[in-house]
Amino acid sequence: MIINEWDAEFTAKYGHHFPVNYLTFDTEYTGGSETDDLIMEIGHVMVENCRVIDEMSLVLNWYGYPGVKSMHLDYKLNRMRSIVGPGWKLTPDYVQKHGKDPIEVLKFYHKLFGTWKKRGLAFVAQNGQTADERLIRGSFNRFINKTFSLPDNQYFDTGAIYKATKVWEAESGDAVNHKLMMLPHRSDTLKTYFNRVIHTRVDIKWSLSLILNEYKLLEKHFISQDQLHTAGFDAMCLHWLMEEFRSRIHRSNVKENPFESADTMQRAFEQDSAKFKLENEKSEKEKPAKAKSGPEALTPGKVKRTKPAPSQRRRRRQRRV
Repeated sequence: MIINEWDAEFTAKYGHHFPVNYLTFDTEYTGGSETDDLIMEIGHVMVENCRVIDEMSLVLNWYGYPGVKSMHLDYKLNRMRSIVGPGWKLTPDYVQKHGKDPIEVLKFYHKLFGTWKKRGLAFVAQNGQTADERLIRGSFNRFINKTFSLPDNQYFDTGAIYKATKVWEAESGDAVNHKLMMLPHRSDTLKTYFNRVIHTRVDIKWSLSLILNEYKLLEKHFISQDQLHTAGFDAMCLHWLMEEFRSRIHRSNVKENPFESADTMQRAFEQDSAKFKLENEKSEKEKPAKAKSGPEALTPGKVKRTKPAPSQRRRRRQRRV
């Protein structure tokens, strides 16, 4: 697992510890244009202490919205079904039956994402910078006059983590030549690192369905693959992947700084004090016993007499003469 190879300087950017609180999200859309295509579904899973505490998926019904031509939207949705396959659920009939007011959905997610970002918690997506971030930013700009960007050091890309791991562990083939590119650079944020990994041209496939199958997560959760390509289900899959990655982290590269906070500073002081006390007691026990001297060595009632030096005796005789 590539996470085991990240050095302390890089892990410090997100607090060293693989996140236990995070928001996975996914979108389904009519195409890849930030300025012309539409988001048709947004889903999320909110995780606290590694457990799901909230999940939601909302379909956006753009039919009847000013400036959106129904025939063009029909064409886009049917085209996506032909590309994705039977797993694509967002047919024109389904969207009109189950869809919500698209502006209200966008406002809801703008508030949710903004609150999550202010709390400094992690976002999780699969290839999120290339697709989801761009489409969400475009839709927010066009329809509610808002903006959106993933945080620099609180964004984790499951596809990039998997791809970097496969390249790092490769023993043959073209991937071997790209191993060092899978390690973070000193100047990298999480976003720039994951972006570089995603765009490194190497013969490694990393689709969500492939990753789930390799880790046997569909079997583990008794799920069939035809449930993929709905935003809410894909967001749940990203949660399963994050926990699978966590189970494979076996080494911490954290270099503790005892002065990072008041608590760690106090702990370090107490540990040093205890260590000094033990060493002092040990050295006292190891000292050899010394002959007693000074007033405490005298027998009570007696005065210890000392013999004068030869020079003193000569001076005394001279004075008597």
